[in-house]
Amino acid sequence: MSVVSKNTEAVLRQFAERVVKAAKLNLGATRTITYNDGKKKRRRQVSSGKLKDSIDYNLTTGVHLLMSFQMEDYGKFIDEGVSGTKHKVPGGSRFAFGGKQPPTGSIRKWMAQKKVKARDLKTNSFVKQTEANIKAAAFLISRSIKQKGIPKSEFFQAPFRLEFEKLPEEVLKAVSMDVDEFLKFTKR
Repeated sequence: MSVVSKNTEAVLRQFAERVVKAAKLNLGATRTITYNDGKKKRRRQVSSGKLKDSIDYNLTTGVHLLMSFQMEDYGKFIDEGVSGTKHKVPGGSRFAFGGKQPPTGSIRKWMAQKKVKARDLKTNSFVKQTEANIKAAAFLISRSIKQKGIPKSEFFQAPFRLEFEKLPEEVLKAVSMDVDEFLKFTKR
């Protein structure tokens, strides 16, 4: 029998489930986003729902307890933000756009999901949705993202910090219960 077992494992599972649930709620909620250039807009972080559906955790038990969280690779950029060439993420970010713009193929997929239509830049009226116009609009959006960056959302970091602050007390109680059970088991 292991000293640290079911009680500690249960506390860690509850911790991970609370973090995952809160992160998914944050992505789906309409929130005020502060962009890197200082502008604020109310919007949802979810486009296709792929990122939201991918958030999960693994807890491996045995000799050691190992916990990891997973999500789509691009989730870290949305969570931590990406500094642009003209505007930086307030508070800093380990990510920044260098020489390359975001791929226009990804922008075009996003445009299709959100039903974004190309507009004439001078009149701001919709133009015929030709391949060339859509390609040009995707390029302009990509260039804007490179310059302005991606705002920090902390959809994952915020609930992780909040739940982590509660964790030491919960783990201490659980380990204490596990040690008590272990001592009772060894007395038999």
